[in-house]
Amino acid sequence: MNRKFRIEDNELLQQNHYPVKVLFDMVSDERFKRVILGICNNVGFGENYDACVFWDDLDDYDKSKTEFYEGAEFGLNNGEQVIINQKELLYYLDIVCKKYCKDYFEDKQEIIKLLKIYKEKNGTDT
Repeated sequence: MNRKFRIEDNELLQQNHYPVKVLFDMVSDERFKRVILGICNNVGFGENYDACVFWDDLDDYDKSKTEFYEGAEFGLNNGEQVIINQKELLYYLDIVCKKYCKDYFEDKQEIIKLLKIYKEKNGTDT
């Protein structure tokens, strides 16, 4: 990764969104586009023992034990977790994608298309 952090502490909407920062900071440049493609299709991802999970990622057992949520849950292996809504997730996607595109300008059009998919699927707009 060309940058130390994809999300800076002062870019967090709330301090309890720290798991979002940690997870995005862990994504390697080599995996970045695959991870963003998944998120834009509401499919979570994991890094080490930390994970981003959408409701549809859960199996039937976990769904029966978990209250329904929209957006995504970001959880760390230490038990710290937060659920963020679609607009908050788009806010963070915009940040990480803009920084990625500064380092990999040649991928900018592809990243813009992926963000458009997310906005269309989730009815969000910046």
